[in-house]
Amino acid sequence: MFVNRLVALWLPFFYISLVAASDTMMAGEEIEKYIARKLKSNDRILRLNEKFIGNEGAKILAKSSLLRNIETLIIYKGNIRDEGVRSLADSKILSQLKALYLENDHITDQGAKIIASSETFKNLRILNLYRNKITDEGAKAIAESDTLSNLLEVNLNFNEVGDSGAISLAELAHLKQLKKIQLEYNRLDRVGNEALQKFKTLQNIKELNQTGRLNEVGSLIQGDLGITSLLRFSHISKLKFLDLSESNLTDRSVVAIANSDKLSGLLALNLSRNRITNLGAKALADSEYLGQLKKLNLNFNSIGNVGARAIAESPYLVNIESLKLGQNRVGTAGAKALKNSNNLTNLIHPIFGFY
Repeated sequence: MFVNRLVALWLPFFYISLVAASDTMMAGEEIEKYIARKLKSNDRILRLNEKFIGNEGAKILAKSSLLRNIETLIIYKGNIRDEGVRSLADSKILSQLKALYLENDHITDQGAKIIASSETFKNLRILNLYRNKITDEGAKAIAESDTLSNLLEVNLNFNEVGDSGAISLAELAHLKQLKKIQLEYNRLDRVGNEALQKFKTLQNIKELNQTGRLNEVGSLIQGDLGITSLLRFSHISKLKFLDLSESNLTDRSVVAIANSDKLSGLLALNLSRNRITNLGAKALADSEYLGQLKKLNLNFNSIGNVGARAIAESPYLVNIESLKLGQNRVGTAGAKALKNSNNLTNLIHPIFGFY
């Protein structure tokens, strides 16, 4: 029992001493020896996990010739602040860096601005500033950076970025190579989250195009935001067939499609099982860009007589060979207008059958 009491009394002091030891600032010579050991196995990557180097330690790293071949620098919980970031950013040794991770430190918007304007970091592909104190101002500085033009990924998870910062990165960025933006656990509202979603969809579309699978693009589209991203992509002008069935699209998307000259080469358009009404049907009928269409599938929507009549009277949809309007709200008047159309003379398939 005496031993147990002794252990119980001793353990808290042992724990406190361990914590204190882990938070002890590393001295200059100690840092040099440590990084020398770390770089023996791989002189391209330096990882400092929970090493309390502080701003002074950052200065030592910035001047150390041991880092002349470093391409990836990771400092996690190193107690780096903006002053330390300045030292790294001014370093002549670190100009070959391709990935910079300054995670769980004390970096503010000032530090983000320093990074964004640093010639040292012009070759960065990855910038990770996870769990710091960066707001919209810092995110905007990164987004508008001329020197970070090679950046492929930016991680600002667990910061204080809001909608305007997200929009700067996702929509207004100078960073034309950017493929991945991480903004989890920030202060984003609907507008910021929508901007990120559009960005992600656009990147996925680009990837399909690069792998020669652009014809599968419809599988990426969900909701009107997806159409917004799709229509921002210049290469969709190559599409001949576009399947947007079951994509939760409203008339807003259909109007955008109808007004896009990028889709003027389409031969087949599948919009079945969406939420399209007469307004969307009329937009398609009035589109001067869809004159090449041979197949139009509008099955399982909410189109009524007005929409059917608009299609029947369209001067642009004259090349349609297959028109599907099954399971809509088309009544006798609409069916009659389609049957007696002087424009839909090329139809070779039933309009209301074979769903």
